[in-house]
Amino acid sequence: MSLGAFVSGWAGYAPLFPHLSRTLDFVVPFVDEDEAGLAARLSAGGRVLVAWSTGAHMVLRLRAELFPRFGKVVLVAPFVAFYDYVAREPVRAMRAAVAAEGPRRTVRAFHRACGLRGGVPDAPDADGPALARGLDYLLTSRAVLAAGEDGARVRVVHGAGDRVLPLAASAHVAGLLSGSWRSLVDAGHHVPEDILLGILHEETGCDAFQPRG
Repeated sequence: MSLGAFVSGWAGYAPLFPHLSRTLDFVVPFVDEDEAGLAARLSAGGRVLVAWSTGAHMVLRLRAELFPRFGKVVLVAPFVAFYDYVAREPVRAMRAAVAAEGPRRTVRAFHRACGLRGGVPDAPDADGPALARGLDYLLTSRAVLAAGEDGARVRVVHGAGDRVLPLAASAHVAGLLSGSWRSLVDAGHHVPEDILLGILHEETGCDAFQPRG
């Protein structure tokens, strides 16, 4: 069985998670795979599936296929529908800016809102169309969950200082997934890799996730 996969967030490039992006099959939504491609790419399963923000939403939509294929599932800042918690107009403005001038300025501003400061490479201009498709997806997509669905293998994680997505979004997801449990951590929308490594080591006992330092 493979170690697993990490489905990142919108513009969630590998340098944001340098160790995990080398350790797991790392996917940037729409840049690497759309939803249908993601289902096919992850079909082999693994020990753990980690998904952040947009990636967590995609995994929730694909949960019937994906949850049974992984020993553990860690959803970081998940949501049923982004527009339930964030007004559509700012997302439309981001989409228009990406289309008009390329993704760099918009992605920089988003990364700052996530709590990232410096050291993050710019988004490649060539990724503009993929990132625009991702924003279109957030404007319309909803995961339909019923109360009491099986969440026994699921852990929900959310940064207590998240300025992008309200804490109520992950509380709603955790409340629908029976047997899941939710952890609030000292972070913003971007949860630092060392925190995630500690959680993954706790969940799996795998040395590949031994916190560094």
